Amino acid sequence: MAVNQARRRFAAGSNALLVSVLGVAAVCVGYLLVDMQRVRVDLSADQGSVLMADTRTKLSLMDRDGKPVVVTAFTGQRGKKDSYFKDRALRDLLDELDYASQVVEVRFVDFDRERLTAEKLGVTEYSTVVVQRGEARVDIKDRELFKRVGKGDDRRLEFLGEVAVNRAFSQLTAENHRVVYALVGHGELDPESHDLGGLSDAVSILGQDDYELKRLDFVRQRDMPVPRVPDDAAAVAVLRPKVPIPPLEEDLLLAYLAGGGSVLFAVDPDSPVPSLLGRLGVTVPSGRVLDKMLVFPYPDRPVPRYKSHPITKDLSEDSLVTVVSSAAPVQPASPPMEGVRASTVLETSRDGWIDRGGEVRNGQGLYEPEIDGQGPATMAVALEVSRDSGLVKKGTSRVLVVGDSDVFTNGLLAEGPGNASFVLNSFRWLVGDEDRISVVGRPQATRRLAFSVEDTEQIRWLAIGLGPLLIVVLGAGVWASRRGR
Repeated sequence: MAVNQARRRFAAGSNALLVSVLGVAAVCVGYLLVDMQRVRVDLSADQGSVLMADTRTKLSLMDRDGKPVVVTAFTGQRGKKDSYFKDRALRDLLDELDYASQVVEVRFVDFDRERLTAEKLGVTEYSTVVVQRGEARVDIKDRELFKRVGKGDDRRLEFLGEVAVNRAFSQLTAENHRVVYALVGHGELDPESHDLGGLSDAVSILGQDDYELKRLDFVRQRDMPVPRVPDDAAAVAVLRPKVPIPPLEEDLLLAYLAGGGSVLFAVDPDSPVPSLLGRLGVTVPSGRVLDKMLVFPYPDRPVPRYKSHPITKDLSEDSLVTVVSSAAPVQPASPPMEGVRASTVLETSRDGWIDRGGEVRNGQGLYEPEIDGQGPATMAVALEVSRDSGLVKKGTSRVLVVGDSDVFTNGLLAEGPGNASFVLNSFRWLVGDEDRISVVGRPQATRRLAFSVEDTEQIRWLAIGLGPLLIVVLGAGVWASRRGR
């Protein structure tokens, strides 16, 4: 009896031990599998816990190249109020970089304890990040990684490290420094202006990708005996001239284009149209582009539809709207000119049209077939011009014509979730950097509602009728309750 009981206890104990061992083994195998095939999901609204799409694109390009990259981050000064936040933010960024790339090696160094490492790299400040790729390196200072925002009790420290490291990757991977010239002297948008109609924000966005936007003034070009587009120009931007460009300067742009250059034209409904566009088979009909699908509550902001093109591919996949304002129609020749390949980039929906005045209802234009142009209406077109056109003598030139200059300005650049990406990707395409095309920055917290004209009409009547109706109902209820007493 005692022997049988001991056997049963031994069998039960053995089974429990075996089950425990198998359970531990299953957990270990599961952990190994998860560690080998890690998947991260960020459910936050701004995707703040994962790398930006633009950073991931640059990491994939470096992985493809295979050249090792070392990112060394140094700790903040101990005892300082913000040192924990700074160290935590840098550690999290290094973890994400290490996870996302096969060629990036990350190191987090205690500045106080490992002074020899700091001295070897020539680092003399806390919270410094050094990015190295071969012999090239970029040093990122504390002031570039962190920024104080807000006032009073709401003042806080914001981490800008990923943007700074992203810029460093651009500087280390770019074959050469890209210079884009913006034509001035005819009332064009000013790259140095911080006003709503200026381009200072666009300059900052381009600078993050190692593009430099400079002014080009043919009249005041003192460093050249004969005016011309500088040899280091990767592209030239002509952004909404207010007066016609003189024929001599258009010839200089044409000569640049003939040598394989790239040019961006941005026009508005009332701005003069460069005659060079006509030679490329592009016309700008009178009127402005409208659509039943609008960015609420603006009657002159149609919601663009993306066509199949590298500039808008990622924007279309992520459903990021590019906001335009009072856009001019841009119409390529049909059939296209010989040697010119035209691709539509932005257009309206089938309910869009070219408005030329006429009846207006509740502040919004209405489509009138007798005077308006039938849609869909094109708002941006990309051209690839070959030697068969007779205009280009070397290689293939690229031209982008956008029927809205506001999309590049400080006032509108932050209005649409896709505007910054559209602007930067436009220049990337122009200079042939298609591999770097991606979505720029993180999804914005600001949300814009897109409504059709019928939707806004319903909202208006609800606002007008629902409020008074509720007051009447509440009044009737109060009157009935008092009468019952």
